[in-house]
Amino acid sequence: MRSSSLFSLLSCALLLCTSSVAIFPFKSARFSANGLVSAGSLGLGPSDGAVVSLGDFDADQFVDYVTLSPDSATIKVWTWDHHAFKFRTEPYATLKAPSGWSVVNVVSADFDYDGRLDILLVLKHYGSRMSDHSETRLQLWNGDSAGGFKASPIELPSAGDAQPLIFDDTGDMKVDLLGQAWANPSASDSASSGLKIWRNNLGAPNGSFAIENAPLQHAPGTAGCRLASPHSSAFIDLDGDCLADLFLVCEGEGGRTRYEVHTASKRSKSEPFKLSLSGHLPMGAGALSFADMDRDGTMDVVFPACDSKGCSINIAHNRQMPLCKQEGGWFGPGPGGPAKSQSKLQKAAANVGARQSTWSARDASSLADPADASSRRITCRTPESLCTKDEGFSFDFEVGSANSDITTLPLTAIVPEAFLALDNTLASPAVPLALSIGDFNKDGFPDLVIVTLPDHNRPDHTRVRLLKNVACSSGKSGCPPEGWEASRTFEVVTIGAEVLETLDDVRSATFLDIDEDGTLDLMLQRQVSAKGGARGAPTTVTFVQNNYFHDAFFLKAVTLNGACIGYCEPSDGPRFKPRAVNYAGASYKFTVLDTNGVRRAQQVGQLPQHTYRSLQPPYSYFGLGRTNNYVESLFVGSTRRQPQHFLAMEGVVPNSHVVVVPWQDANAADGGDPGQWHKELYLSPADWIPAVTAVLVCLILLLATIVFVLHMNERREDERERKRAVHAINFDAL
Repeated sequence: MRSSSLFSLLSCALLLCTSSVAIFPFKSARFSANGLVSAGSLGLGPSDGAVVSLGDFDADQFVDYVTLSPDSATIKVWTWDHHAFKFRTEPYATLKAPSGWSVVNVVSADFDYDGRLDILLVLKHYGSRMSDHSETRLQLWNGDSAGGFKASPIELPSAGDAQPLIFDDTGDMKVDLLGQAWANPSASDSASSGLKIWRNNLGAPNGSFAIENAPLQHAPGTAGCRLASPHSSAFIDLDGDCLADLFLVCEGEGGRTRYEVHTASKRSKSEPFKLSLSGHLPMGAGALSFADMDRDGTMDVVFPACDSKGCSINIAHNRQMPLCKQEGGWFGPGPGGPAKSQSKLQKAAANVGARQSTWSARDASSLADPADASSRRITCRTPESLCTKDEGFSFDFEVGSANSDITTLPLTAIVPEAFLALDNTLASPAVPLALSIGDFNKDGFPDLVIVTLPDHNRPDHTRVRLLKNVACSSGKSGCPPEGWEASRTFEVVTIGAEVLETLDDVRSATFLDIDEDGTLDLMLQRQVSAKGGARGAPTTVTFVQNNYFHDAFFLKAVTLNGACIGYCEPSDGPRFKPRAVNYAGASYKFTVLDTNGVRRAQQVGQLPQHTYRSLQPPYSYFGLGRTNNYVESLFVGSTRRQPQHFLAMEGVVPNSHVVVVPWQDANAADGGDPGQWHKELYLSPADWIPAVTAVLVCLILLLATIVFVLHMNERREDERERKRAVHAINFDAL
């Protein structure tokens, strides 16, 4: 009887579990293959043109696109429909170029500091080329409360032939521009030879942008930087203090372009930047990209370089003081200890002696007794001080086997092709192509997607290659014959990437997360060469879904401009959350423990480049690799010039989306406190969360049923014991 009742209760529990499973709407996966899957155009047709800018225009935390028509005259905004899994055009968000002008670039940012996304159109005379020293017209369209743009644009002073880059000059979190101002050919060229700042005064009544001289120092032996056309300058932290610096690509002599690194300073408002490095880029260098390629917590420079024999992929390593390693105990190195092979961090530590005097002098000035400076020398960064500035950081762009500060990988050592597509010659005008960087497998080491040329004489025939960042091993292609233990290389992904082999007309490839599911997908823009090689052919956009299974975690982060603390409450419309600002210059540095207990440091920048159709999403994405712990310390740096310009967050959950709003009281006596910044954390539910919940409910019901049955049996047994005792007492009484 007992067994039958127990069986009945267990059957009821299992029935309840079956019912609980039915509660969850388990939908079939949209893509089932383990690999790259073509997702089609997702609503974008050939007549809609090329994608030229990204941003979250409707503030729903899904990335929206801006397209440019084939005639370079019409701009459209497309918002992402998550439920329909496609893009939809916004009827009130269409712009037309002025007559006789064509759009060559679109910059999406919050220029008027109201929490809405605006659009800056970069215009050239119709038919002009990228480097013909012609006028560059700048037209700003501010966003309105209806999801479109205001009736009339703001005309900014024109720039020279090079497109200006956006940055924050004074630390007020507003968008300024840096470049050469335009001067009529009849005017003196000296009026526009130096760099100028388009100072953002939109907050003032009837304010606009005012042209001012840029307070930047000149490199030795030069008359100052004149931006190359085209150029790939960036606004990104390079000295490790979580405050964005300027990397400028300047015109040089003899066909070689120069570079200048101006580091941000908080000491003087009149000189917000200080010239720290300058030199020449290699011959044949293409557009520059920036990423922490070897996961050492510093920002490296990645670029292609080509000559008549072929192309190569180059990584100029940023040499800084490394992450401190934790001393080991009886059982070897503790968490954060290095692997047995020598890493780049240890190599950087070997160069510390050359910069020891710089750090010692800086430390001695902060000590009560300067004589103790020798015992307080800074030789590494602790996990609690990742935003420590390294005055002695360095780059070396001299290509050669004797230079260990730059890694040069011949393209033929990785893929069958010998040449890269350095620009899209079918666009009008031609657009330079940078190497697209993203961590598609979430292992913490950024990967590449490149466009190659099987035949150098046929630039209209291309191939797309997905390159995975892997550790070197003995005899692996692209690895040095000696010292390969500390090196990394790339290998082409072929398994599951068959969809890329079917395309031969791709002009650009970009990493991005299509549906914000936590994996980086691919956007391929394709153009078929018109008869006679004419430019301006229609562009077809093809999306490729990353459906690889990776047992690893990720983290997304976005820092806003602090225009509003929570909601913006404009006078011309309802309140809204300021999620669409495309703030440039934010920095992220963090540490995480891998499954072996080794502490890794990583650095990521937010929107460092905007010129020449630099398609970069408004958020920062970084793979965490395999880890069984939280993100220990996440440092979020802003461009504010105040004593504490960054925020430290601890215990951030992986597979989440971090939103930081650096709003603070403008009248604060201490100059601003990051403790006032607003922080939000959005967890990304995985597909198996409903299944886990159902199993958990079943287990709880099952255990509860067992406990209930045992409890009832125990009560019955207690009742029998009581009756026996009463019966015995009554019998003895007789």
